[in-house]
Amino acid sequence: MITGDRKDRNSFPWQALAVAGLVLAGAGSVDAQGAVDPNVVPRATALVREGRRMDATELLGHYLATAPGDGRAWFHLGRLYLLGSREWHVTGHSGEPSGLLLLDLSAVALDQALQLNIDSSIVFRGMVDMDRDLIALERDGWTAVRDRRPAMERFRMPDYLLELGVNLLGSCPANGVIVTGSDLETVAVWYASVERGVRKDVLPLVPKLYATDSLYRNQMAAAFDVDRSWPVQRALTKVAERRPLCLTPFAERAAVPLPEWQPMRLVLAGGAHVALTDDVLTVTSLLRELRNQGSVWSEGARAIYAQAAKENILLCRGIVAVLGEPLPPACGQ
Repeated sequence: MITGDRKDRNSFPWQALAVAGLVLAGAGSVDAQGAVDPNVVPRATALVREGRRMDATELLGHYLATAPGDGRAWFHLGRLYLLGSREWHVTGHSGEPSGLLLLDLSAVALDQALQLNIDSSIVFRGMVDMDRDLIALERDGWTAVRDRRPAMERFRMPDYLLELGVNLLGSCPANGVIVTGSDLETVAVWYASVERGVRKDVLPLVPKLYATDSLYRNQMAAAFDVDRSWPVQRALTKVAERRPLCLTPFAERAAVPLPEWQPMRLVLAGGAHVALTDDVLTVTSLLRELRNQGSVWSEGARAIYAQAAKENILLCRGIVAVLGEPLPPACGQ
């Protein structure tokens, strides 16, 4: 998951929070725009590298109050608010602003970036809704989040990412636990599961959250019926005695130290009751996106399929072949 520095929360730049209100009140109109300064985002990025994320947030906030036409700056501000929300989890779910408020501000900033055609905002905007769900999960548990009706105002992820999530879930045996690795895998699986209601029998797990977020660990341990004091490796080893475990292509095997894994479509499967599902995998939406114009995210999706082919060579003559070059070395190109 995305990580950030751990500066004292009392130093959070409240001036930057006011930017969202300004935009909602109409300050982002063309008439209100000042000149775009291409040096602001590099300066903010440099501050983040120095561990001064709060200063970077304040810099972007002040700048965007006068130059709301800078899409890149909106994207970076939204990303920093998302970082702040995730830090709120790690530091004990306390202090102000709350994680939910930071997610609301991140959504405002990323929506502005999307309106200004900053493609990089697409997946991050989806992460905001996913992280809102995670807060609900920490309060109400996995079953409540899985079974509720999705809110109408939620952001719609690109079809090829929903397709990826459906394919990953469809690769996991019945009643399995799917352990995700990369941010792209996690958000794709989450949206397909929670938004589309695909494979409600499969439970998604993010090992890094289990290790660092006490409320997430408590709720997921309850869903697994294991001791919440156990580390993720011990918890999943116990779960594997009762149900299948699945690793997405970029998931770390160290999180689930099973002696044997077998390739099953896009995942590696192990544990109890491993059996092939009858779900059909498709890459129609991704192929359409790649042939149209593509993006860093569609290329990231293709990389996930290529990574899966390193374990399952049957994919080389199927999905990976359809998607075209570059083929992974495992396909014997």
